[in-house]
Amino acid sequence: MLPQEVLVVPLFIMMNQLGLVDSYVALIIPFAFTAFGTFLLRQFFLTIPIEYEEAAIIDGASRFRTLWSVLLPQLAAPISVLGVFSFVGYYNSYLWPLIIINSQELATVPLGLSMFTGEHGTQWSLMMAASTIAIIPSLIIVAVLQRQLIKGVALGGFGGR
Repeated sequence: MLPQEVLVVPLFIMMNQLGLVDSYVALIIPFAFTAFGTFLLRQFFLTIPIEYEEAAIIDGASRFRTLWSVLLPQLAAPISVLGVFSFVGYYNSYLWPLIIINSQELATVPLGLSMFTGEHGTQWSLMMAASTIAIIPSLIIVAVLQRQLIKGVALGGFGGR
C-alpha cells in the first residue's frame, strides 16, 4: 500500500544486510508480491462460488488440493492479468534498479536508456532506437497472453460470497 519511494531505504538496508546488493534477486523479490496483486486476486476469488470448495471437501480433498485443483485453474486469466501488469510495471522501473544495481552488466533497460544522456548532451537518435527495441518484450507478452488478458479484464474481479 505504500509507494515505492517510501520503501526504498528500508529495502536497501535489508538487501545490503543479506548481501544481495547488485543481484537479480534484489531486483525481483522486494516487489514480486504486492498489495495490488493480493487485492486483485482476492476479488477474483470472491467470484468463485463457494459450492466448488464445498464439493471438493466433501469428495475428500484437502485445503491445498482444493486450492490447487479446483480454484487455481479458474484463475488463469486473473493471474495472467496480474503477471502482465507486474511485468510491465517493473520492467519500466527506474528508481529501485538505480539504487540496488551497481554494475553495468546487471543494468535494466531504463538504466541503459539513461546512459545515452551525458555531460555533452543527449544522443536522441540512439535513445529513441533503444526505446523502440525496449518495447518489444512487452508487446510480445501482451500478444501471447491477449486472450487471457481480455478474459481477465472482462471478468472484472467483482463478486462476493
